[in-house]
Amino acid sequence: MSDRNPDTDRDYFATIADTYDRLQPIVAGPSYERGLAMIMDLVPHEPKDDFAFVELGCGTATLTNMLLDHFPRARGLAVDGEAAMLEIARQKLVSYGPRATVEQADVLSYRPPDCDVVVSSFVFHHFPPEKLPETFGRIASALRPGGCLILLDQMTVGPAWGKRVGAQGWRLVRRHTAEAVAAGLATQEEVDARFAFKRTMKEEGKDVEYRHRAEGLLVAMAEAGFSEAGIVWRHFAATVLTAFAE
Repeated sequence: MSDRNPDTDRDYFATIADTYDRLQPIVAGPSYERGLAMIMDLVPHEPKDDFAFVELGCGTATLTNMLLDHFPRARGLAVDGEAAMLEIARQKLVSYGPRATVEQADVLSYRPPDCDVVVSSFVFHHFPPEKLPETFGRIASALRPGGCLILLDQMTVGPAWGKRVGAQGWRLVRRHTAEAVAAGLATQEEVDARFAFKRTMKEEGKDVEYRHRAEGLLVAMAEAGFSEAGIVWRHFAATVLTAFAE
């Protein structure tokens, strides 16, 4: 993930880096892989197209890997602030040669190079609300005319969801993890340990999250100069927003 807060988040993501690729699709629930697949569907290019994209807060570069596979002429830059995550990303992307670049940077203050598409998944909920306008502004200024931002994250939409809706989402996650354990993809001990570790990190302030409202993100995107922005997909709290540059 990105270097959102060097004194807190980094400790959390550095610790889980080695097991992130295997456990994240399990403990994050079905919204994780469904959301990544939706980003792939929304990239406004054909497989034969030559274009440049940037993934902000790439973590281990799972999404960059998927995009480079699907778009064999695309060039991708994977950006994150956590060195342990980026080391795994470099290993995963080495086979793409010059088509793939990895850069360590603080996403909160990073200005992407000129590109056609910016993508980000499950990162912006770590960004303080007051940082969003300037972050979106840097992204908008980097996109070429007609370029787009595709943002996947946990968001609220409309009035705050009640306890019953939240309980439904957690029930889905628990069923998802139980199926993964039954299939031998992880042990129950590993799953329990990851959830317990995340709770501990939150309590210690080392995994800071904000429940952004989708409407607020859309307003910030418009103020940053995007010509069009909207909600295009959601699965419980997992929501995809797209925004287009002038």
